[in-house]
Amino acid sequence: MKEQILLKRRYLVVDEKADKKNALYLSAKLLNQFGIVVDKPNLLSNKNLITISNFYGEEIPASFYKNPQDTKYYSCNELFIEQLVSYLKIEFTDGPFSFDESIFERVPVFKKILPKYKEGEEVVLRKYKIITEEESEKILKEILLNFCSYSRPWAIDEKNEFFWLYTNGYYNGEPIKCKDNIILALIEYKTSNFAKMLDKKDVVKLSIQLVGEKKSITIPDDKKIILEIAVENASNCFLTKKQAKYYNRIIKKLNLTMPLESNLSSPFSVAKKLIDEGKIVEATKIYAKNGSLLERNLIFLLSRAKKEDVDKILSFVKDKNPIVLIQLLQGIILDDYSKPRVFKFYKNNTMKNHIETEYEFTYRKSKLSSATKMMVKKIMLEKITNYYKNKPSLGNVYIDSEFRHLGLPLNTSAIGTGLDVLPSGSRLTINGKYIRTFSYWKDAFDIDASVVFLHSTNNPQILYWGNYSKKLFGNSALTSGDNRNRNGAEYIDFDIEELKALGYKYAIFTLNGYGSTLNSGEIYCGYQNKDNLNTNAWSPKNIELKIHVKGQSRAYIGFAIDFDTNEIVIINQVLASNAGVVSSGVVKTILPYLNTQYLASFNLYRLLSLRGNVIESKTKADYVFDRNYEAKENQQIIRPYDIEKIVALLM
Repeated sequence: MKEQILLKRRYLVVDEKADKKNALYLSAKLLNQFGIVVDKPNLLSNKNLITISNFYGEEIPASFYKNPQDTKYYSCNELFIEQLVSYLKIEFTDGPFSFDESIFERVPVFKKILPKYKEGEEVVLRKYKIITEEESEKILKEILLNFCSYSRPWAIDEKNEFFWLYTNGYYNGEPIKCKDNIILALIEYKTSNFAKMLDKKDVVKLSIQLVGEKKSITIPDDKKIILEIAVENASNCFLTKKQAKYYNRIIKKLNLTMPLESNLSSPFSVAKKLIDEGKIVEATKIYAKNGSLLERNLIFLLSRAKKEDVDKILSFVKDKNPIVLIQLLQGIILDDYSKPRVFKFYKNNTMKNHIETEYEFTYRKSKLSSATKMMVKKIMLEKITNYYKNKPSLGNVYIDSEFRHLGLPLNTSAIGTGLDVLPSGSRLTINGKYIRTFSYWKDAFDIDASVVFLHSTNNPQILYWGNYSKKLFGNSALTSGDNRNRNGAEYIDFDIEELKALGYKYAIFTLNGYGSTLNSGEIYCGYQNKDNLNTNAWSPKNIELKIHVKGQSRAYIGFAIDFDTNEIVIINQVLASNAGVVSSGVVKTILPYLNTQYLASFNLYRLLSLRGNVIESKTKADYVFDRNYEAKENQQIIRPYDIEKIVALLM
């Protein structure tokens, strides 16, 4: 795990016991096979090479090395018949959820002579730094501290990395900012160190998570230990009537001799009564005193307030967490009252969504006038700007222009991580007119790759293995066919210019678990820019992006291709879904990322520039935000994919 944590951040640890006589040969192999350049090639070891080979995916299925352009030599009818025979074979054997991987093999009905293709010349150079064990200890400690500073739940990989760092002694009682992460750590380690960071309201949340909220609950012994530690160490706070009632029930179930909580009136109820009386500012004061109630109900309040009260209401909005303010403002800026709203919720490292029904859309009252929107935008931007300007300065900072195209790491608990994974909404330039998207997996049955094509945001068409014969996209979007093995791969090639000429605006790459959930085995997806399509299906040095997909779900949206701007748009969201194919309706949840205005108001360049004095010289900067720059002594270097470092700087 240690090597993986460091490797993802482009560090290699020196193997002091290794024989370095082959070091220069190893450096040449890294460059040739993986496009990797190291700063101290004479210190490379076989161990470093093995670690990189595993991380970049050398042990992928053999079928991945065949070119998907082979499919153009099959007719649509032949591909359809092959798929039909494969499915019938499953239905008449052990069923689609058997663990006999042989039944998932694609049945080759038609034999073809496949042409031989030469490997392309594409290469993505990545610079790695070789560090000592002592240097690695400092880096790992910094990673842990950055995880502690998160104000949102960890993604699955982040959680696993934190737990490894905790288990191996890198944690020294530092406060954890996000209550969800404290709860995770308390459940895992059952220690009062974490319980002391919770209040009684958090204990209620923990209890519901462990035993549910029915009147008749049973608390198993292992969960009883956790709840006893939480109750005995939690700090006091205001509880609603419902929360107090539940809290008292837990105390009684645990047989603890502690004073019960009184059933106080809910602040929501008190505020609602004031709103009904037209006392919006007074209701705002009630919300502001009770956690995040004000932020959750801000639009509701503003839409019912008098024009002269808007300033007063916004003055109560706290600026302790700028990320919350940014999310609020983005929602207001991008809200289009002519269309039903899409609400996103994150739970158990998956994204749930709700699209307004026709009834909800018709009778929606929480709408802001253009004048109110402009006032909210002005005041909220001032709060965000002042927050960062009042933080300790980073000194002189150099920020590469690439950061103008990078989104903010907001709620990313439902994402996958891996090689050069950027925040959702980030845009990457496609270098050429061809692109190859891929997925591959190990110890997971039949993971299906598909693409949702949009002529416009209201007209989705789905390319997947069930609609070969429709030939919607000619030879401009070609598939490798359905791979149903336990260890398999699928990929899709695109001719960008041809698809744009056909009138398509976007292509959205998705994964679905047909035979397995996305929590099974190891599942990866990504893309490669290509000089042309007649090259090997896989070469590690051609990888532009590789994501490790993980989640208790059967559906995932990876990224979109914007044909107008010739860019990749990172989506990277695990959906709370059991659907066999990502539905076209789900596309509505990611439309804000496709909007070019998504990065206009907020991008990493804009916010990071508020933390210091922006200069044009890398060598004179204290902090350098750049993908490939090699830092001088006493300089801090931040790469686009150093997410935990960026989160810490934004908080």
